[in-house]
Amino acid sequence: MPKTSFFLNCTAACLAVALAMPAGACTLWASAGSQVAAGGTLLSKNRDWAPGQHQVLEYRHPNHGIAYFGLYAIDGRARGIKSGVNRQGLSAVTASASSIPSRLRASQPGKHGILSRILAHYGSVDELAAHADEIFSQSRAMFLMVSDRHKVLVAEIGLHGRYAYKVLDRGAIAHTNYYLDRALAEFNIKVGRSSATRYRRVSQLLNDAPRPYTLDSYVAISRDRRDGPDDSLWRTGRKEATLASWIIESPARGAQTLRVVLDNPGAPEVVRTYTLNDAFWAAPDHSAPGH
Repeated sequence: MPKTSFFLNCTAACLAVALAMPAGACTLWASAGSQVAAGGTLLSKNRDWAPGQHQVLEYRHPNHGIAYFGLYAIDGRARGIKSGVNRQGLSAVTASASSIPSRLRASQPGKHGILSRILAHYGSVDELAAHADEIFSQSRAMFLMVSDRHKVLVAEIGLHGRYAYKVLDRGAIAHTNYYLDRALAEFNIKVGRSSATRYRRVSQLLNDAPRPYTLDSYVAISRDRRDGPDDSLWRTGRKEATLASWIIESPARGAQTLRVVLDNPGAPEVVRTYTLNDAFWAAPDHSAPGH
């Protein structure tokens, strides 16, 4: 189906349906163009889920596709890739469409996740946008941000093959777990308090942060705990917590920088920074040269 118009404004109608209960999961934000210190783009995800899930960082080398590196959940519910970047510099992150009850999200036969497909087969935002209908119409309900060195694509994917997306080459944008495009507002069946609070807070921090944005300013936004254990950007609640951070800086020229935080159960928090140069992509599996 053709894409619908996409206005990333949180309307009063969206907030009016917010409930007095937390909802999963994840906060996404990005910026592009002159507002980024190195030119290019910045893309970030705080991954929220039930505490206790283990995560790993792994390479994938498809037989027919582009090599990519991703964050994977390896036990519990909803296993699989959660964020990734490929050798051509395309990075992608997702968030749950938790404003749609899980029983409805699960009732769409033939729909599936698209992150691995995007990373293995597309090298730029423009290339992905040219194939938007064949990709997004087949996806399960979710929210997606994709960046390369010049642009950011933001997609909202609902039920029954419906979706909306926007591509920007300047400015900043954010998303949590409910639909911001008015054409998809019917899918905001239950907008959680946490999702609405995190959207307001990340938007405020992006608005107030000095320009141009840097990797360090995105790290500071990621760690914000102003709104308590359940509603902050960095969550520490007993039902939902921030298990990982994925921030990638894609300068207009030069190597990308990837910063990942892993908070796995029974282990101290780990912060790893990778320079995505030829040596990184030449490393064997499980031995990415981070520090």
